[in-house]
Amino acid sequence: MIRAARADLTVYRWSERSLIGRGDVGPVTTSLEREALLRWNNRIEHLVWAAQDDTADPADASAPGFVYLRYGHEAALLRKVPARDPHGRSGSTLTHVLTGPADSMDLHLALAACRSDWDDWLPPRARQGALLDDRGPRGPEDELLPRVPLDRVRALLLHRENLLQDLDTAALAVPEGLLTRLAEALMERPGAPLTVVGSPVPGEVVVHALAELLGQVVAGDWTFATREESDAARELPQLVFVRPDATAGLQGSRRRIDATAPDGTDGPAGPMRAQAALLVRLHRRRGRDALGRLRPSLPLTSTEQVQHWLEQHSVAPGLLSDLTSLLEAAPHGDLSPTEAAYLHSRAALPRVRLELSRLRDGHLAALLHSWAARTPALAPYPQVREEILLAAVQRCFDAAAAHGTGSELEDVLRAAPPDAGLVRGVLDERMELAARRAEAFDVVPLLSCAARIGLSSAGLDDLTEVLVGRFTTSELIREIDRISRAEPERARALLERCAEHGPARGRRDAYDMLRRTEFLADAVDRMAPRNPARAVQLYRLLLRWTIGSRLLGPRAVTAVLEAAGPRPSPALLWTLLDTCRRGRARRAVLAAVVDQYFRLQLPHPAARRGPHPLDARD
Repeated sequence: MIRAARADLTVYRWSERSLIGRGDVGPVTTSLEREALLRWNNRIEHLVWAAQDDTADPADASAPGFVYLRYGHEAALLRKVPARDPHGRSGSTLTHVLTGPADSMDLHLALAACRSDWDDWLPPRARQGALLDDRGPRGPEDELLPRVPLDRVRALLLHRENLLQDLDTAALAVPEGLLTRLAEALMERPGAPLTVVGSPVPGEVVVHALAELLGQVVAGDWTFATREESDAARELPQLVFVRPDATAGLQGSRRRIDATAPDGTDGPAGPMRAQAALLVRLHRRRGRDALGRLRPSLPLTSTEQVQHWLEQHSVAPGLLSDLTSLLEAAPHGDLSPTEAAYLHSRAALPRVRLELSRLRDGHLAALLHSWAARTPALAPYPQVREEILLAAVQRCFDAAAAHGTGSELEDVLRAAPPDAGLVRGVLDERMELAARRAEAFDVVPLLSCAARIGLSSAGLDDLTEVLVGRFTTSELIREIDRISRAEPERARALLERCAEHGPARGRRDAYDMLRRTEFLADAVDRMAPRNPARAVQLYRLLLRWTIGSRLLGPRAVTAVLEAAGPRPSPALLWTLLDTCRRGRARRAVLAAVVDQYFRLQLPHPAARRGPHPLDARD
């Protein structure tokens, strides 16, 4: 049984003798064993002091500061508030420290905890209200605090209170110019330490905005301190927030961004300022889904990698985006002038094709549905609409060819059938490719798919024209036989179209296929069930196509009867009588008729194609 992760809890405040034996701000109660306490104390003791600001508004001066740290597979989250010492003097601190596994104490939980009331989920003895009311420990306690169940805290903060959504809303208050400068700094030096001076919004809100923007783009541990007096301490988190009057640290590796300085007055813009601005606007305009489609497979670790990534997704000058977002926004008229101009250009089409090829069927179906209506918003983009339809038809044909069944795209296409010329072009292209590769081509499932997506009868006739133009006579005979098994009417239309094209080429190969199918006897039965007159009509078409002559001579009649097998169809015999010349040709047909008559009229007749009664032996 896997146990849910728990965090250890330690409380720091002024004490004459803390758990580590000193008289100062130190740990006074904890859930840690002594060895673990000493280890964590060495890591964080320089960060437990809360920032003091006597000049600020009283409510703001007592606001908590938070620190999030990671040490390999472990993490710590500190909450620290200004407090008075036992003698009533200001300048002291009360700090709660959570320590535990980093995979459970991740950035999302840390940021959500910054927006929560810790007294809602801390053990009663460790709550701020009890400690500041002198109901908690002043000196070291021997009794260990209970550990904090992180699964319950996560469920409370992320699901019940939905504090990440609260942070999403609050992040909109981060000035776009400030967010752009911070993004630029992180993109120029991924993972480098950064100090924000005088942020107009709480530090955790800025961290959340940056993490949503770049958390999966650039490398970094995304540790933070939201409210510090200076950035001069050792081993600070990556992102540190200080007051405008804070003294600068001597650590030259930390870049400082002054949030109080107007945009453009904090030095010249770096080479990535413009791209950072485009990225910020994309996120705020299109949301995290649009940005998620741009994210690299692994966080980027260098300036060169970031620059290459930006070049990959700069679809046009001044436009950093993914095509799917533009395709989703266009039906709603929600494109900027730059986006609209790009989507209208022919230069967009190759990227549109590539993007469509990457979409799953469900996503492509939703996109197709939104583009199906010919609304004024879509009028400028007819070529894009055709590419979406083309991608959907290709995907339907792929599914039909592979499985013989339809896909969810068929339902959307059926509601607004594509132009027959487009479907014909797809079929023609596939047949040409199969011919170049000398591959077998099964047209039956594609014709069935075309019928299912709502192609008109005229459109389906156009598709049969493609078959007649590209298939050999032998292949067409085979396809008529196969198509008749599923769609007899479609097979009949194909035969009619073949007859219109006149005598077939490659007659010897055609006769080989006619022998195999006994002159399409079963196919004609399926195309004209219990309808001798129609069957005769179909045989007339077949003879006109495969032989061509209106009056058949002896050699042609013999070839037909040989192909029809020992028991030719009565409808075929009738057709031959009506189309053969007098003399030897007619006598050959009459002999076959007589043979068929006796076969059918004997006292114990067998079915056509059954054993001949006269062939029985004693």
